[in-house]
Parts: sequence; structure tokens; C-alpha cells
Amino acid sequence: MALSFSSTQIYNRRHSFLRLKIAFYFVSVLFLTSCSSVPLSSMLKMATLKNDELLAIKPSEVRVRLSLSSPAELQTKDVRLALKFEHEGMGNSEYQYRLKLMGTQTINPVASWFGQQAKKFRYEFKLAALSKLEFKRFQKELVKLGTPDKYRWTVYYYLKNKMPDGEDISIDLELKLGFDEDYFYLLKKASVSIK
Repeated sequence: MALSFSSTQIYNRRHSFLRLKIAFYFVSVLFLTSCSSVPLSSMLKMATLKNDELLAIKPSEVRVRLSLSSPAELQTKDVRLALKFEHEGMGNSEYQYRLKLMGTQTINPVASWFGQQAKKFRYEFKLAALSKLEFKRFQKELVKLGTPDKYRWTVYYYLKNKMPDGEDISIDLELKLGFDEDYFYLLKKASVSIK
């Protein structure tokens, strides 16, 4: 007994396979972005940021917002914004910019369908005066070297008090590169377990 397939059957099988691949891709992206602490929109913003956009940043307009769930509190004296970047064949470079506290805010717990969210402490920072000059120096280096192959923003910070072992805290880390822009997340609801 010989098996034969009509062109319609082959066409339907190819479309079924294609739909299955698309569905798998969509579910994979959804899963990765829901499990990731970095939202997809932020990944896209960073991936598409061009050299001229980096050069157009005014250091006086850069803002960092960091939110920690209670009972964690931030030590506000030595908080730094860091930009790590890499040019092919030249290795990695990192610039660190000391941040100056602009204000703090306590966000009270909010009840929702998923339970009650913990109280949060939110801290807002800007670049310190010396860091504004250092940022301009970084921009001059960018003019010489061109757009980095890879780069990422991060923030170095310390907690005010030692937390008990096993305590879980949630961290939101946001960056704003201009007064006319919105904050975007570098980390969103990142869960950290104290050990």
C-alpha cells in the first residue's frame, strides 16, 4: 500500500507547522519577559539607542529612581550609576557616576486581586556635580570610538541595615535620560533573597 499526499495536504501541514512555530515563539517570548526582571520595552529601548542619542543626553537631566520593598532601606551616600560598554577588539570600559539624593517617598501597601503588596521606599537621584563633568568626558570618548558594540546601565547601591537571612526583597530600578522622557525600567520587581 503506497502513501500519497495531495498538494492541499502538504500545504495544510506546512501552515500547521508554521502556526505551531509562531505560537511557540510567542509563548517563549511571553514566558521570558514575564520571568525576566528587565521588561521587553526597556530591552528594545536600549538595543535601539544610537550614538547620536547618547551624545545628546544632558547630564543635568539624567535621573535614577530606585524602589525597595520594606523592610529594606537604602544607604543613600554611595549610590552610583554605571555605564559599561564594549568596542570590538578594545575590551570593556566602565564609567561610574556618583548620584546625589533628590528625595525619598514611602509608598504604602496596596491590596489587589493577587494579595497585598509590601510597603516600598522610593529614592530619586540625579548626577552629582563632578559626575556631570565625567559624563561629558564619556561623551567625548564616544565621539572618538563610535557606537559601542554592547553597553548596559546599572546602579551600584548598598542597604542601610543588615537584613535577616532568608528575607526576600523586591527592587525596581528606573532610569530617565531627559526631562521630556519617561522613566524606563532597568529592573522591574526583581526579587532578591538575602543569604
